[in-house]
Amino acid sequence: MATLTFMTHTIFDHGASHRLGRVVAQHGIERPLLCTDRGLVDLGMVSELVAALGNERAPTIFDGTPENPTQAAVEEATAVYREAGCDGVVAFGGGSSMDLAKAVALAVTHEGDLLGYTAGLGGTARIGPVAPLVAIPTTAGTGSEVSSGAVIIMTNGEKLILASRHLVPRTAVCDPSLTVGLPPRLTAATGMDAMTHCIEALLSPEVNPPAEAVACDGIERGIREGNLRRAVEDGSDKDARWHMMMAATEGAMAFSKGWVQFTP
Repeated sequence: MATLTFMTHTIFDHGASHRLGRVVAQHGIERPLLCTDRGLVDLGMVSELVAALGNERAPTIFDGTPENPTQAAVEEATAVYREAGCDGVVAFGGGSSMDLAKAVALAVTHEGDLLGYTAGLGGTARIGPVAPLVAIPTTAGTGSEVSSGAVIIMTNGEKLILASRHLVPRTAVCDPSLTVGLPPRLTAATGMDAMTHCIEALLSPEVNPPAEAVACDGIERGIREGNLRRAVEDGSDKDARWHMMMAATEGAMAFSKGWVQFTP
């Protein structure tokens, strides 16, 4: 039996992040919590994004996302969300910020320990609607902005998965311009992450021809057309950056090939 699922509304192009204010308003978010990391704050990218939100929706900023998101960081961000009276979450950054934001959106709407909602413990069936979530990636790698999962290091030290259709961001705002200038090493690492996702989805035995087509298109963009190499060699190549962000998004979209595994 085939399960064909593509769920995320995605806005994609250079400059798409300038539409964030309108996107947030469409989801009824008036007091967003912006989950990001200190590096993007120091680069001034967070300030630019806040400007796109407009004065009427000034966010509360949580910039304590660690390199690998932890339950402790999720709990800290959750406390900030509640203290500030937030009503939605905006994820801004790489896969770590995306995963942390998903876990926060879950934690502020569900009771009990986050551990009880992990897939390995049967927690997927316990996850219901979460706080409104909008995702803006700054790397072209994980595709977490359109995926149903998040990986969190729990307090007990285990690295576990949260997986549910409810964790898919309501809107992904994909702006390849945000990746222009990323260092070659980071560009290569995230780009290979995107390619790996496409290849894994293509090789999965699950029956989902549309997902296979999406995976093939991602591989075509990254490897056959040489956009990954171009982006590594010239970080200012906006065309290569566009194709690599598309490939990253497609890699996570293709994961829907195995969606049956996460359906209660």
